[in-house]
Amino acid sequence: MSVTLPKSFRWLLLVAGCLAATGQTAAAAVASPTITVEAEGKVAAVPDLAMLTVEVETRAPQAEAAAQENSRRAEALLQALKQALGPGDQVKTLGYRLSPVYTPKVKSGPLEIKGYQAVHRLQVKVQGPARLGAVIDLALKNGASGINGPFWEHSRAEELQRQAAVAALERARRLAEAMAQSQGLKIKGVEKISTGIRFLPLQGPGEAMRLASGASAPATPIEVGEEEIKASVQAVFLVEP
Repeated sequence: MSVTLPKSFRWLLLVAGCLAATGQTAAAAVASPTITVEAEGKVAAVPDLAMLTVEVETRAPQAEAAAQENSRRAEALLQALKQALGPGDQVKTLGYRLSPVYTPKVKSGPLEIKGYQAVHRLQVKVQGPARLGAVIDLALKNGASGINGPFWEHSRAEELQRQAAVAALERARRLAEAMAQSQGLKIKGVEKISTGIRFLPLQGPGEAMRLASGASAPATPIEVGEEEIKASVQAVFLVEP
């Protein structure tokens, strides 16, 4: 006995068969063996940019007097820095604060204002760390009350990051190839890569420096150390016999 299926039903069967074949192919692709490897690459470089934060702090019994004196000293410092800095150097204001100064609290008595404090914070960015000591000395001689830094940067940061990432990926591939060969397999491609970048200073940022009034300090020495730029990579390699 023969049964003739409707034409529309025959088309449904054909489509279902194609979908099943496609699903089997996709499942086979997903089931392709892989090796997951984590590796690290690094490059070392001497920073060529340095940043300092410079503070001008003034105090006076009245808020207006503290602000006026701070303005005078900050302007003198800015002019001195601008004359000494080169074309690629920068100086800018990071913040300004004018606040009351209170007497120490005694038992449960109310706080009393004994004066006002004005603080103007500047950021100085210098190309060529060899000039940094001279900039510090100049700031201290022209009204700076405190200096913090240096904080190092690289003008070639993106290039150094790429070099570290490439070194990490090359190492990951060598590890994956060695693992694959030990099992009689070979690498046929890369399925996925993820990476992370870190800057690791070999010397920490400088400590805060305060001006000692009445003292003739020697020139400030600055020693620049190398920084390591590290990249970590996790790579999934496709393998085949």
